[in-house]
Amino acid sequence: RVRDGPPRRARNPSPIFRAGAMRWTTATALALALATFMLLFGATGAALSCLSGSYASEADGLNSSCVACEAGTFKSFEGPGACLSCPGDGVSAEEGRSCACGAGHFFEDNVPRLSCSGESSESCPCTPSVGSNDGTLSFEADPSDWDWQSCASIIISGVAPRVTVTSLQVQNVQLVLSLDECDDAGCMTYQSAPEEWISSSGWEYQSSTRHLRVRFEWYVYSSSGAVGSVVATWSTTSMPPGCSPCEAGDYKDTTDAAGCTACPSNAVSPEGSTSLSACTCPAAF
Repeated sequence: RVRDGPPRRARNPSPIFRAGAMRWTTATALALALATFMLLFGATGAALSCLSGSYASEADGLNSSCVACEAGTFKSFEGPGACLSCPGDGVSAEEGRSCACGAGHFFEDNVPRLSCSGESSESCPCTPSVGSNDGTLSFEADPSDWDWQSCASIIISGVAPRVTVTSLQVQNVQLVLSLDECDDAGCMTYQSAPEEWISSSGWEYQSSTRHLRVRFEWYVYSSSGAVGSVVATWSTTSMPPGCSPCEAGDYKDTTDAAGCTACPSNAVSPEGSTSLSACTCPAAF
């Protein structure tokens, strides 16, 4: 740690050096260990994890501290990473966690994410990811557990989320994928796609929504000689943050980071509506 002010004068010569020879002490070992740690982790850019709306002030991990995103930038996630520029002449909002968009538009950060919506296990690990456009998943079946096995459940968030089975080894085991195309990041509102029974590698699915939930399950026909192993990749398309128009049936009459508001029941409105008055009732209502 760096001290303020001039360095302190040592009262006595260091006991490490005596008669021109180096004497190994506990202090020497600790100092060497600290120097090694700083070399391996500080100088190589160990990333400091900061809350949303803030970023690490230094590129290396030695003297970093979390500081607020500058005006006109944002960071919507917790963890390492830089603040991104708001779209156009956008203004930071929610203390740098988002950006303000004009009336009739809502903010989309377009930051790709992989989140875990189910419990992880040693054979079916799930590690969340933020900021990366792709990744690899590796799962195995438990041969001692006959019948159905829930493995892992992931949510891929981003533009055009995709999942691909690149390697599959099965014997007396069947891989089953359940897919949900979601309207929100937590997949609280979703539409289920057909259940897929996968028997070979090369299977792929790409969604047109912003969130795709994939549930990996195993069906073990017989625990005798059962083998189940899958490697899958996930990916999204890179896209800068932007202000998107409100969907038909919604409106937004403010300039901020708020989302669009739904029109009253049975009312309709054109895309990008900027006021409640744009919501009108069809002839039958």
